[in-house]
Amino acid sequence: MASGGQLDVPLHSGGEIVPSMVELDGISEGILDLASTCTMYWRDRFGPATNLFTYQIAGLSPTEQFFWMQLEGMDLLQQMCADYNVTFIGGFQTVPEIFINTKEPLTGPEDIDGLKLRTAGDDGTIFQQMGAAVTTLSTEETYEAAMRGVIDGFQLSSPGYDYSIASYEVINYVYLGSVRQPQEWQPIMVNTDSWNELPDSLKKLLIEMGKAAGMNYYAFMLQRDLEVIPLFREKGTTVTFIPDSIGDEMQTRGNALYAEYAAEDPFFDEVWTKIQAFRDAYRDGWQRM
Repeated sequence: MASGGQLDVPLHSGGEIVPSMVELDGISEGILDLASTCTMYWRDRFGPATNLFTYQIAGLSPTEQFFWMQLEGMDLLQQMCADYNVTFIGGFQTVPEIFINTKEPLTGPEDIDGLKLRTAGDDGTIFQQMGAAVTTLSTEETYEAAMRGVIDGFQLSSPGYDYSIASYEVINYVYLGSVRQPQEWQPIMVNTDSWNELPDSLKKLLIEMGKAAGMNYYAFMLQRDLEVIPLFREKGTTVTFIPDSIGDEMQTRGNALYAEYAAEDPFFDEVWTKIQAFRDAYRDGWQRM
């Protein structure tokens, strides 16, 4: 990874070296030196708190999440992954995701019942509570599943990303709205052995560049979303906001779900309590930015 005080990091697409969604194992085992992913994919080993580091239903805004991760979040994330050979040095901040893409229109919570949806995380649990059949597929699998009618809709990312995979070819409705996923934070993680081999000067550089990359990525995604929303409409796709009744149902069920998790899982309770305290302090001084 480092040679003669220089850093050489060849880039590879997701799934090219290790399967998508298991990058943490690739890092810990030394197959990868550096990677980024969504923490919510680790729920099978760490429990429900994993989702909080990626996003929270009706939770922190992009700016809030970025700074909470700098102040508290990464320390808690490192604590959660203490048994893995991984060091967290920053993260990519991004925009609110599409609430859901569907083939058929949605008018109220009852329309979720019976749908086959691709998603991941806490909203998947809530969609199931609302009667949907939920599956988690990689990005590569989602397009084909929608094309073949295996799923009725999906959540992947923001408009800019979804447009890049030609999602408009397999869905008819793009429902926007930040309540399901107000933002997404993706950790920059490094194999600890590789990290320890770096000189302190490169470590400092990587940490500071990671902070800059986090917001640069946010600006890139924001600009891309603004560009492609009209393009979706040009392709014949309806782009609108999710009905309030569905958004309100998601938030109500999200609050209940988090209260349940907090009662059952001490680490979830610790992380969620700190997120709420930061949110309240931030909005008391700065409102929502």
